[in-house]
Amino acid sequence: MPASVWDALAALIRHPIRNILFRWNRKSAALSFFFRGAIFFFATITTHRTGRIEGVAVEACYGACAAGFFGALTQAMRSCNPAWMVELFFAFILPVTFQLLNFALHSALGTARFGSGLVASASFTAISALFNLFVMRRGALLIGREGKPFSHDLLVLPRLALSFVISIPRNVIQFVAGLVRRALGRGNTASTSVVSG
Repeated sequence: MPASVWDALAALIRHPIRNILFRWNRKSAALSFFFRGAIFFFATITTHRTGRIEGVAVEACYGACAAGFFGALTQAMRSCNPAWMVELFFAFILPVTFQLLNFALHSALGTARFGSGLVASASFTAISALFNLFVMRRGALLIGREGKPFSHDLLVLPRLALSFVISIPRNVIQFVAGLVRRALGRGNTASTSVVSG
């Protein structure tokens, strides 16, 4: 039986080096480095060249570092119950934490006109956190004994990305329908996962 969210978080807090640092997810880090750098570059295309290049470098490196740790969290918590609480954590709490640290880093380094880049980055963070959760529940982007070669993951990611896009509206409708049924006393299905499949 899958662990509860609280049990998984307690295990991560008790053994952060073993469960987070040593399980840093290089696959999530590599993808984040590429996509986050590209998104930040195009979002800040109107800024002067020097500031833009520095901002892209900071964003890509910070994104890769953080994504590796967040990938470890995702892998550890992907099967926890209740599913809606896991999704709330990855759709809101984790992205907000990421963006606050990101904002502080760019501010400290004096990145020129990074506001538009951070808006694009924030949107990407929320979507990518849920996408990582979605694909890890299906066996992709995992590391260690549970993982497969990165080349295999890259081959299945396009299909999983399409499934992810298709699943969102369908599962949101099911989730809302469950809330309505629960409110009307006809059932208790409000805990339906939004990105379950």
